[in-house]
Amino acid sequence: MSNNPQNLWSAYQLYCAALPAIYSSQQLQRIINESNTAIFRYLLIAFGFQRQYPEKKMTLAETEAAQAFMQSLPISLLPQVRTAIQKAFDKLNVSPASRNTYGARINQWMTWAEKESWWPGNLRHQEKFRSQCCPPKASKYGPMSNTPLMPDKGKSLSYRLQPEETPPQLQAELNQFYRFMTTADWHGRVTEPVKESTGQGHLKNITLCLGWFFKHKPHHVGIVNNEVSLSLMFPLVTEEELEELTPKQQQKLWKAQKAYLEEWICEYFNFLRSVMHSTSPRTRHLKLLSILILGKFIYRDVVEDKSDYDNIPLFKLVNHLLKREADATQEWSRNRRYVADQSQKWPQVPEGKTALKVVEETVIERLLLYCRPRNHRGDFRSPHQIAISHQEFLAWVDLGLTPARRQQEVRNLRVALCCPVVRPADVKANGLYHPLPPNAIREKRPDGTLEDNYIYKTYTYEGKYYQEGVWVKDIQDYKTYKFHGHRSLIIPNRQFADGSCVYDYIERYLYGWWLPGSYKNSQTYSWWESGLQGVRGRWVTAGRAEFTPLDTCCLQTNTKSEMWSWGYFFIVPDVGKCYTDSTFANFFANSAHMLIGKRITPHTMRYIWATWGFQVGLSDAQLRSLADAMGSTLETLRSMYERCTPSEKRRLIKEAIDELLFPDAGSDDEAVMTNAADLQGIFQSIQSLSDQQRSELIKMLQSS
Repeated sequence: MSNNPQNLWSAYQLYCAALPAIYSSQQLQRIINESNTAIFRYLLIAFGFQRQYPEKKMTLAETEAAQAFMQSLPISLLPQVRTAIQKAFDKLNVSPASRNTYGARINQWMTWAEKESWWPGNLRHQEKFRSQCCPPKASKYGPMSNTPLMPDKGKSLSYRLQPEETPPQLQAELNQFYRFMTTADWHGRVTEPVKESTGQGHLKNITLCLGWFFKHKPHHVGIVNNEVSLSLMFPLVTEEELEELTPKQQQKLWKAQKAYLEEWICEYFNFLRSVMHSTSPRTRHLKLLSILILGKFIYRDVVEDKSDYDNIPLFKLVNHLLKREADATQEWSRNRRYVADQSQKWPQVPEGKTALKVVEETVIERLLLYCRPRNHRGDFRSPHQIAISHQEFLAWVDLGLTPARRQQEVRNLRVALCCPVVRPADVKANGLYHPLPPNAIREKRPDGTLEDNYIYKTYTYEGKYYQEGVWVKDIQDYKTYKFHGHRSLIIPNRQFADGSCVYDYIERYLYGWWLPGSYKNSQTYSWWESGLQGVRGRWVTAGRAEFTPLDTCCLQTNTKSEMWSWGYFFIVPDVGKCYTDSTFANFFANSAHMLIGKRITPHTMRYIWATWGFQVGLSDAQLRSLADAMGSTLETLRSMYERCTPSEKRRLIKEAIDELLFPDAGSDDEAVMTNAADLQGIFQSIQSLSDQQRSELIKMLQSS
């Protein structure tokens, strides 16, 4: 409150300080000069300021006197300013042109001031609804583009071969390649099918290669016609061709084809390095995997068993290149080398805290406040924006308050959009029930097992009855499903400092938010919550429905009279469809960047959780449990921990030494450094440790 203006002069100074963000430098000085004239020469006359010659321009002394007079006028006079300026114009017989110019400047000042919390009346309005008000949402970090992960890379070149550029014959072959990869049963195929998302990734890599062939590779630029086929990339040598050749000629043919394949792959990788500034072996490894899959498609009629591929010289070449890039990837991992600047994806962690705790305090708890229905001035926010805030908060709750699983599960999470007519027996009267669709109509793999993820609310779970019900995630589709199997996870209903709980935000997001109170155009509540029946209030948001969802899918059951529908839990605002991998990562990271200037992605949250597990000293059993909760293994968890920043890892051993070697030392850093430098003292201290203490120290050293 003490920072609020107390008089008209200080209110005007705040306005002048805000002008550079509104007007260009060319406009700024003219607007300030006109505003000064409007106030000092005209407005103050209406409030009693006197000049000897009011029709003449003001002298420097008069201007200083006007400023001093303005400081004596209390802030409570602001609502009278518009009326006062008109009185001043009438008194001084001001021309219409001057009235328009200077009246407009006064009106602009008042329009700006009326939105501020210190405007007379706004403070009382804001105090009345303070618990419903968001903090100001101005970001000092600006858009995420201000924090590039690869500042030296520059703008990427778009070179992918687009469908409209692809000859019909080649497009038909690409379509067949995709079906070969993803169709459950394909005649003669000796490899397992891949998921559609994986198939789309391989198809993208192949069309990128084709785009390079016809747009950048020497001797091929612009040459794309109906005779082009995928064998341009992975040459096909048929058995008929080989039968007509001697063994020496066969060897010569294979050598030529290997040279052709290796030559264009090397040229393409050089293009990635020099033009696309892509230097990561992980990228090259993914490209080679796609080329390998393409080769298996082209040679599908040549092999009878999966091992037959290994005997074809071209596959030996690609496997050799794959091993080379895999070795390079391992070397990068050991040396913690990454293309992207990892420090821009990791929060600043102060002494004594974990990265996970920092995320909870600086991101999740702040996003909770942004779910409130009013802005910092006390006015209702738009229903659409409230829904977006709930979506952002729930995404971070999912990955930040429970062990972070892969983002695929979060963005592909489905929700039923209808309910059975007959209320289940365990649902209390007027109780909210959100069903899990019956298995008969859910998406399935070829072997009949379920292959989708749902969120639902139930009252009986694993034989236990819950009076208020629980929200559950039924996870049937994720990367390591074959290893870990089906997962059913209760969403913890954590309570926050303001008394609200996680379930409140889930239900507001799904069904809308009714706020009791006496408002303009208020309504009477008539939905499911018995405690609100007949209460006057208003809907402040329709939740997920604000995004005009376009993803609703209807599922026909065996019973003709029964129809089920579902949609994705998280959908893109203003688009109404499911997030993609990249759009969800950007949506998630944007929240963190706005608040702390770091581009924390869903994948980063997995590293943050893994790091936390080792930082807080979880036992092996607890670490295995954490890994399982994340859909991972302990070995993978350790490799994730290796991704944490060097300072994070050094902090662990420093704390271990302080705790085990110098338990009586003070917190003075210089004293600790002096002791740590005394190697002889450390060795003597180690000798004095018990077997258990020495074992703990060795364990901590190995972990770090």
